[in-house]
Amino acid sequence: MVLEYVGVTKSGEKIRGEFLGTKEELIRSLQKEGIFVISIQESKRKKKGGKYTLEDFASEIEELSYLVGSGLQIDKAISTLIKNSKKTTSIEMWEAVLGELKSGKQLSMSIKEVLSKKKIPISDFYINILSVGEEVGNLQSALKDVSKHLQFRLKIKRDTISALGYPIFLVFVSIAAIFFVAYFILPRFSSIFTPKEFENLPTLSKLFIGFGMFVHNNMGMVLSLFFMFIALIVLLFSLDKPRKIISDFFQGLPFVRDIAIEFHIANLCSSLGAMLEGGVDIGRAMRLAAKVVDHKTLKNIVLQTAESIKKGIKISDNWAKYSIIPDDVISLVAVGENSATLGEVFSKLGERHLENFKIKISRAMVFLEPAMIVLLGVFIGLIVVSIMLAVLSLTNVS
Repeated sequence: MVLEYVGVTKSGEKIRGEFLGTKEELIRSLQKEGIFVISIQESKRKKKGGKYTLEDFASEIEELSYLVGSGLQIDKAISTLIKNSKKTTSIEMWEAVLGELKSGKQLSMSIKEVLSKKKIPISDFYINILSVGEEVGNLQSALKDVSKHLQFRLKIKRDTISALGYPIFLVFVSIAAIFFVAYFILPRFSSIFTPKEFENLPTLSKLFIGFGMFVHNNMGMVLSLFFMFIALIVLLFSLDKPRKIISDFFQGLPFVRDIAIEFHIANLCSSLGAMLEGGVDIGRAMRLAAKVVDHKTLKNIVLQTAESIKKGIKISDNWAKYSIIPDDVISLVAVGENSATLGEVFSKLGERHLENFKIKISRAMVFLEPAMIVLLGVFIGLIVVSIMLAVLSLTNVS
């Protein structure tokens, strides 16, 4: 727990501060410094609620890398992190990690056990990088590499959400416009016609006016079904197996395939770059990278490459056999192998293909956004035509 204290030094100076630990530990610490304790109470800083997220983990790992880089021992660095944190779940997370550390475990194992106990979905990929950093005695570098890759993943996430935000907004506006027309406008025309006249209307008119009457008379059920559909989509994307099936389906579509490949190549290269720069040997890096690649074909290639490395086959020679691997990746990896700069090369390739991913997403949106507007226009146009046909048919009957 974080304690606030007030004390008096030997010179009579009144001081205030914070301490992470028990009251007994605080009193012993202050007594060693010759400070007389006046009062101790639990910190009343207002804490934020909310679920522990990947963004929280990324931010805190980055802060830890700075603290350890400045010369602090890891336990002191985590204590400082806890004191500075304003989120309850973050404090609980790192207090648990600190407890594991004090029991004699390494940082990587401490984080892994806490994440497992609290069921926080952070990939073991990052734990492995930290573990290697501890093995080679360079934890600060490992923390920095983990932070770098986390920021890369979050950048992909932000760019994707930013690119898809407007099209998703258009979809919901289009749906809202359709329901508005169906609920408020189309049913008004149904009262013009007698049942016999309605039966004699053109098929298009009967279809749209009938749709409007159904929506108007069953709006509660329609809205319930719509929100149930949205909830089902959210549920499917929250479960690993259904999400993978949906992801594989969309990644197989011609329009999406190239964009998905850029995303996975960027993720693969960035992962390999982070590990190689952190001191992980290339064979182990390949095996670990396969765990973060969510593309079946690419994952198999990476695993096969890990086996080929054991036989002395170069990565570039192996990847040259697969059309899914871009030419620039093969050529630059060959350069990295010859110059012993594979880590740097993979990091640069990750950045390059992230930019390619963003460009391809932007190009796709250039076509998708007007397509959504045209589809909405066509729907509204069909409604207008159906109403005009209905009115004309009534005039003809008159």
